[in-house]
Amino acid sequence: MKALRFSRSLPRFAAARVAGSMAPGGGARVGPLALVEAPDPSEPGPGWQRVQPILAGICGSDLATVAGKSSRYFEPIVSFPFVPGHEIVGTTDDGARVVVEPVLGCAARDITPPCPACAGGSTGRCEHLTLGHLKPGLQTGYCADTGGGWSTALMAHASQIHRVPETLSDAGAVMVEPAACAVHAALRARVPGGALVTVLGAGTLGLCVVAALRRFALPGTVIV
Repeated sequence: MKALRFSRSLPRFAAARVAGSMAPGGGARVGPLALVEAPDPSEPGPGWQRVQPILAGICGSDLATVAGKSSRYFEPIVSFPFVPGHEIVGTTDDGARVVVEPVLGCAARDITPPCPACAGGSTGRCEHLTLGHLKPGLQTGYCADTGGGWSTALMAHASQIHRVPETLSDAGAVMVEPAACAVHAALRARVPGGALVTVLGAGTLGLCVVAALRRFALPGTVIV
């Protein structure tokens, strides 16, 4: 299969940071991201399915990684080489159109009993991101065992897969992951009616948060 694969190379990562500061997009040309022919993904364990991406988004975290600007603080919960891409709409081998919830929590790692966060439904706060039968990985797109959306195929656990209704286009479905993050933030904020709200940033997530606030809260004014 074809994949854009990110390898661990500190010299090339540093070169990407320097090149990116000199010219927009320059980091991608010299950094450790490469188009490769890779083996077809194999099932890491029971309950996994192959997903063939239709569309895969480019998150701000992906851009930072490619440009050499992401923090190495998170390296303990990343395994190399990895295929980026965690905003995914694709098809399974049985033809179902699905989106992938990227978090690799206890269910995906076949860990029982699950950690308190996963047991309580807060899988995004899983305490076992380096344990189980998978290599370390915060989520799909940062784990060497699962692959990612920037490829022609990846593996996803049943707990990550959500079917897409026919009424939702591929372009809309690929926005489900960032939109879900925005809705979560808007609901967690518990904004009082008529309140003044500040959203930091007008990128994809920032604009999704504004839309979520307008839909699920009653802010008076939103400043971006």
